[in-house]
Amino acid sequence: MKELNALTTGMQGKNNVYVRPGERQISTGNAQYYVFLPGLKATVVRWPNDQFCITKLVMDEHYYQITNNAESNTRLGLYRAKSDGHTNGWKVRHVPDGKVLPQASRIVTISDGHYPTAADAARYSADGVRDFLGADTSSLSVNGCDLHYSPAKKELGGLFCYNALATDDSRGSAVHLANSMEKAQGVKNVRWIADAGGSVVLTQAMQILADKNISLTGHTVYLHKPKTSPAKVVRLAHELDLNVNKKIANTGLSVSGAISKFSVAGVRIKNPDDPYDRSYHASLWLKGAITVSTPLGVAAAIAGGPVSAILGGIATAIGGFGVTYSVGQSVAQGVRRKYRI
Repeated sequence: MKELNALTTGMQGKNNVYVRPGERQISTGNAQYYVFLPGLKATVVRWPNDQFCITKLVMDEHYYQITNNAESNTRLGLYRAKSDGHTNGWKVRHVPDGKVLPQASRIVTISDGHYPTAADAARYSADGVRDFLGADTSSLSVNGCDLHYSPAKKELGGLFCYNALATDDSRGSAVHLANSMEKAQGVKNVRWIADAGGSVVLTQAMQILADKNISLTGHTVYLHKPKTSPAKVVRLAHELDLNVNKKIANTGLSVSGAISKFSVAGVRIKNPDDPYDRSYHASLWLKGAITVSTPLGVAAAIAGGPVSAILGGIATAIGGFGVTYSVGQSVAQGVRRKYRI
């Protein structure tokens, strides 16, 4: 009741209030807000006289489970995580205030939601960190990382939940992550790495920060085998002044992920602060063309399948001459390296 009464002072400074831009109550047209409270989510409508009306209360059946004793490593939120150095196990410690370790280049991994404990989540989410760091994983071995843990009974996102902003199961976790991200503004070069369904939580947290006009200049975002659209993350990263590598996401064998990444190629090329350029895009495009040359790809292309649609869409989006020139440059560079000329 205290939290709900506090809404009368306005929304500024309240990290548990979420609003979808432009969303209003259908019957009245009044602004609609979502307020996350211990054990429930309240839908609140703002009337023209600045009074607030609670239109819906939804109990969180997992609340008492996820706010268990922190020693059990099942509580939602931020953890310090470090490999034990001898086995595949990880040691984790809950961080009550949700503040990222104030260490330059700190790594924060955002886990999927189906791991029974934060230690399990750390073990498997580390794969995403290694993918991001490449061969040099010494910083992970020496310093460990921070982990944002989302306890849930099932994985987040997926083919039928590909729009992260339309998923409700993880909004409470996203509010916690957004709070950690905002508090980390003063820490240099934090790397936010979402693993699998953790992309749902990260995308929602980024949207919350974008709605609050927060900037995370110097921080970097990366997705490992994301279960939701990388394209939305790219757009939000630009809005939040986040750094993005040329390869913002490893989408593995996901066709949806590949299409999503290529759908924002033009947006990335036009952004002067994004390192993604025509040459890099052309190299990815050429890899797609090579895929078509396989028997399976040829069959799909002949049938007018998704491979031909992807390639045609990419060429159209970037512009014929630019792609042709960049592909030519890429091929020429490969020949020069092969024959050392």
